[in-house]
Amino acid sequence: MSLLNLQPQVISLGAEHTRKTWWSVRRVIKEMNRLYIALVLAVATASVASNEELEVPAVPGVAELGDCELGDEVACSMDTVPESRANLHLGAAGINDRRLAWITHRVPASDFLIHDQEVTFRGPQYTNITHIRATMIGNTQHARPTVIAGGLWHDFVTLRILGARGFGFDYNIYIYATINCSNS
Repeated sequence: MSLLNLQPQVISLGAEHTRKTWWSVRRVIKEMNRLYIALVLAVATASVASNEELEVPAVPGVAELGDCELGDEVACSMDTVPESRANLHLGAAGINDRRLAWITHRVPASDFLIHDQEVTFRGPQYTNITHIRATMIGNTQHARPTVIAGGLWHDFVTLRILGARGFGFDYNIYIYATINCSNS
């Protein structure tokens, strides 16, 4: 038998069997449509959110974000992002420390670019930086801040923020220092 002489063979099961099969398939499709609609309705009702029960806690004695004092820093903190490599915390602010800088550094996203930015803060003479905090604002932006010059117990600090390709970043940078004044 040659491959050129092959003829397609049709197997006929009869019209009655074909009708029964067609109605069975149709019934299954209708049942699947009902289940799909029920599933969509269940998901839609579960995803409806109500803002009526949400309460925003009031911070007593603070009118604006800039009115926070060092002692109120915990109450005034807007940081809701979990600690990770995207945030930088060095040192600790003490009782005699003052916030010398609150810098918001924002770089918009650009396709195919890797943003590499340096932010330098130079404090007044006779200051010692005791606490550096760079906190990412918003969702993850795949950026990483690092100290490349100065830092703790210096009067200056240079932070490098390296972003991921195609992403921007948005950081709040807080710098606290002790001011050592002497009359001698």
